[in-house]
This record gives sequence, structure tokens and C-alpha cells, in this order.
Amino acid sequence: MLKNLKYFPWFSAAVLTALILRLIFNGLTWLGTAALLLAICWFGLELVRWLIAMKEQASAHSHGSPGPPKDNESLTSLVFFLSEPREPKEETIRDCVATALNIDFQDNDPAAEYFVLQFTPPQFEDNPFQPIQHFMIRVPQGLFSVLASHAPYMAGPESFAKDSIRDKRLRSAVENHQAWLSVDLMNEGSGHDAETTALAYQVIGKLLAAMAGPDCLALYCPELRRCNEFDPSLIEVLAGGDPLSIFEEPTFEPIIEVSDDDPRMADAVAEALNRWPEFVAAFENRNTENQDKFIIKAEFTEGSASEYMWVAVSDLEDDLIRGVLMNDPHELLEVHRGATVEIEMSKLNDWIHPGPDDVPVGGFTLKVLTDEE
Repeated sequence: MLKNLKYFPWFSAAVLTALILRLIFNGLTWLGTAALLLAICWFGLELVRWLIAMKEQASAHSHGSPGPPKDNESLTSLVFFLSEPREPKEETIRDCVATALNIDFQDNDPAAEYFVLQFTPPQFEDNPFQPIQHFMIRVPQGLFSVLASHAPYMAGPESFAKDSIRDKRLRSAVENHQAWLSVDLMNEGSGHDAETTALAYQVIGKLLAAMAGPDCLALYCPELRRCNEFDPSLIEVLAGGDPLSIFEEPTFEPIIEVSDDDPRMADAVAEALNRWPEFVAAFENRNTENQDKFIIKAEFTEGSASEYMWVAVSDLEDDLIRGVLMNDPHELLEVHRGATVEIEMSKLNDWIHPGPDDVPVGGFTLKVLTDEE
């Protein structure tokens, strides 16, 4: 704290103090009164800058710090993991805020009621390389900041993702991110209750929706310590008023990898193949209400890449299974969700069909995957 007192806005404070003393002892002309009002605005803005910088330094925000993100239950923030660094400009951020919140910024006067302003925290002022760009945003809903970093969110994203993320899709997104962009609530000290937090997340979600782009790989919430893959379809959810609902379930069907020589998986696949006649018999006697509940899992390959995905069965013929693909591939390019596919029996991996009272029968490999997850 004492180290950063030199960054306190002493000059603007001195000017303001001099004008106040002049007002007390000698009075002020109309020109002096105008100067006093400007000095108050000037000092107030500089003081806010200084307090924000002190807050960032004292809270040891995990942005850009070594190691994985740390618990921070009071941090109201959402973070985009990016495939490459961004170089946002003040004008760009202002346009995004104006579009997202329908605010008309008449000018960029720091003394204005609402503004977007780029600033440098005191701890970075003596550093010619700025690892994080800071933008302060004052809007009717409160004081926020946009931070843009040129480095990954955590040190060693590859090792972090490998050690902590089972889903292959999400792990790949975290491993490959090279930078991040966040929107944070800054004035949390002025009534951090559930209603304030919910309103802040609404604003944060709308701002991030306006800043989304093809470089966005994943979305992270420090307060929940939850991460999810980003997809353009989530933009509507971000801007819709409940952005945290994004973290309730995976964006895509998780891909959980199990070792090829895992005896549990080998036994599960063997059981599925041995009991395949049960599926065939149930499929042939299906009724119209359950005809879309007969699904199988099979291996799809393209070159050296392969994925196991689920298919809604529409027809069985000798050693062929026809149906509609139910998953979004992760690495494969020639097939997609909703595509009509034809599968050889040699690629069969698992199956599920409705049994008595609609209780599912099958799903032998799911038990192994659930244990792994």
C-alpha cells in the first residue's frame, strides 16, 4: 500500500485543495467556481483509477498469474479464452458497450456521467511492456472493466488442461488458448448482494456477446470455477439475461477418453456385441412412440482420426445399421450432427433401447465412461 502512495493523484488533489481554500478565505469568481467543479471531476476520476488499480493488485486476481485459476467467490467476471491475442482500442470497446447496452456516448469526456476510458494501473506504469490492457467502463448499472491479456489465463495451459479436464473437446480449447479477454464488475464493495450480482452478470454477458468473435475458444467463470466450450450459438444466451446458464451443461457432448487396453471397456464392448440380438428383437417390435429411442454407438474414422458417436437407428439390414448422427464431431470433417449415416457391424460399440416401463436397456460403455468422468 505504501509503495503505491506515490501513484496517488497528488497533483489533482493539490489543485482541488488550493481552490477550496481560496473559496473559504477569499471566495471565487464565476471562473473560479467553474475551475473548482472541473478540479472535483478531475480528482474524482484520478482517485477512481488509483483505487481500481489498488484493488486489482491487492486481490491477487488470477488473470495472468502463474498456476491455475484460484478460488475467488467475490469476483464477478466472465472470461473468453482466445486463440490469439487481441489489440482492442478504446473506440472499439466504446462501440461494443454502446451497442450492447444501448448507450449514446455523446463524447469521451472523463467527467461525463458515463464513459469508456483506457488506463494503466500504477503497478504497470513503469513497465514498457503492458501484459494486460485495461479499460474502465462507467454505465448506469455500475463500474466495470474490460481486461485484454496477451498471455494464457494460467501458466502452462497444456499441463493444466491435461491434469484437470477429462472432456477432450474442452481440454483442447483450454490447451490451445493463447490469450484472454474478460469483463469484471469493479464496484463490488457497494452492495455485493444476489440481486446486484445477477444484474452485473447480465451486463457482463451482454458486453461479452458484443465482443465475441471467431477467436473465442472457451468461456470461464472465476466465481463458479466452471469452463465451457464457446460456440456462436451461445451469443444469444450471453445477451439473454442469464449468462451463467451456459455452465449448467456442456456446450457439446463430452468426449471422455479411455485407454484402448482398459479391461473394463473391453468387457463392456464385448457384452454389447454378445447381447446385440436383444436390440434387434426390440427394434423389430418397437412401437411408434419409442421408435426414436433406439440408438447405437459406433466408431467413425477419417484417416488416422477416429471418434465414437451415437446414432438414432432408422433401419437394420443384415450387417448394416442406418440412422441419423446425434453428435457433433470434434475432429472429423466429413460427417456432422443430423447427417444420415450407414454403419457396418464391425464398427458397433454400444447400444441402448427402451425396456419395460421405458427403463433404458444397454449403455454398457456408459458405466465405464461415467466412472472415468
